[in-house]
Amino acid sequence: MSTTLLSCHRRSRHVMSITTTRSFQCRCGEPLEVTVADSLNAGRHPHLRDALIAMELHRFTCEACGATTLVDTPFTYFDHERKQLFLVLRRGDLASEAEGIARLAELYKVTFGEAASPGVQALGAGMMVRLCLGVLAVRDKVIADEARLNDLVLEELKCQVLASYPELALHAVVALWLDRVTADELVLLAESAHAAEHRVVHVPRAAYDALLERGAQALLASRPELVRGPHVSMLRLGLR
Repeated sequence: MSTTLLSCHRRSRHVMSITTTRSFQCRCGEPLEVTVADSLNAGRHPHLRDALIAMELHRFTCEACGATTLVDTPFTYFDHERKQLFLVLRRGDLASEAEGIARLAELYKVTFGEAASPGVQALGAGMMVRLCLGVLAVRDKVIADEARLNDLVLEELKCQVLASYPELALHAVVALWLDRVTADELVLLAESAHAAEHRVVHVPRAAYDALLERGAQALLASRPELVRGPHVSMLRLGLR
């Protein structure tokens, strides 16, 4: 077994990075032991953030058959400098949304609430707090925030792209994830229900800008199911 994730146990001032060794079985039947993050402090351990962006976090290769597996596991993600606090559930845990929202609220309260020092409470002000389903979802949020994109506008754009690109329906695409942003376009990865590989979708930056011009409130009024508290995602449409 090989892994791209390194173990890190140093304590942060607020939220630490904690890793756990877990056992699972490869599709070929080979038993594997892997190290995954239960809590990830991107400021203290930037290589873990780099692994997330590179799509290597929680991705492991079986030495027996060579297959690569993405281990779907919950964890917390904290970045002091970028003011990000994310609770990541498993990709298929949409039914656990309410529980996840409550856990995230409690995490924020314990970390930045009344029991914390004034300095730590001040750190919590303006924090981007989000619930994410799966590692691709938290990667999406990190890339979007780095590019200063509004995530509600981005999720509405994904919905419109999914509805207006017939070839995506033909390939059973169930979600779109932001991969990179340039001055001219947004590059999305299309997640299919049937294929492990992601198709690449190029969307003109002007399409995002037009939705941004409409304003978040107007978008929310037209598609309120995109948001429930800290969960802002096109995946919520699966609840309808």
